[in-house]
Amino acid sequence: MDRHSLEWLYQAKSREELEERYNEWASAYDKDLLGDWEYKLPAIVGDLFMKYVKDRDAMILDAGAGTGLGAQYIANNGYKNLYGIDMSDGMLEEARQKGIYQKLGRMLLGEKLDFPDEHFDAILSVGTIDHVPPESFDELLRITKPSGFMVFNMRAVNYEAQFRGKLDSLEEAGKWKLLEMTEPFLGLPGEDAERFYIGFVYRVL
Repeated sequence: MDRHSLEWLYQAKSREELEERYNEWASAYDKDLLGDWEYKLPAIVGDLFMKYVKDRDAMILDAGAGTGLGAQYIANNGYKNLYGIDMSDGMLEEARQKGIYQKLGRMLLGEKLDFPDEHFDAILSVGTIDHVPPESFDELLRITKPSGFMVFNMRAVNYEAQFRGKLDSLEEAGKWKLLEMTEPFLGLPGEDAERFYIGFVYRVL
């Protein structure tokens, strides 16, 4: 296994170890994923986001911003009111250098987020949800305005194993409505199950 790889990240045994691995990889992350690995998630999830969030002035949170690849994709298409959070200081520094965010901050998904209720028009999360507890959606919903959008992806294997119950229970409780769930798609070259992802779009109620 490559020392710097998504599998290497997935095998982190704690949030602290995951943060350390992201910090270690931060400076080479964009080159590895975009250049050597043909990483497709930012474009696929970004296109899904733009399909539903038409307002280029919408206030958007990039939840689990990493180095900013997802936000960079939509910024290149005219979105400019971007805010980002991530657990890794190293990743945040790389994101800051892109010059696309109004503000960046270190926060952990799964813990209370330092934003007011109903603050954002939309949430974008690319390549992050696999690493956070399902309860993270409670806080993301709290900080999203009614009629706002939440657009994210996760690995198909994790949807069934970890997240489906939570997503369905929030819909049953009237917290949000599923607008689109993609068929599983390849986010990276290869055919193994770990490389297949599902994209989701919910409207907050």
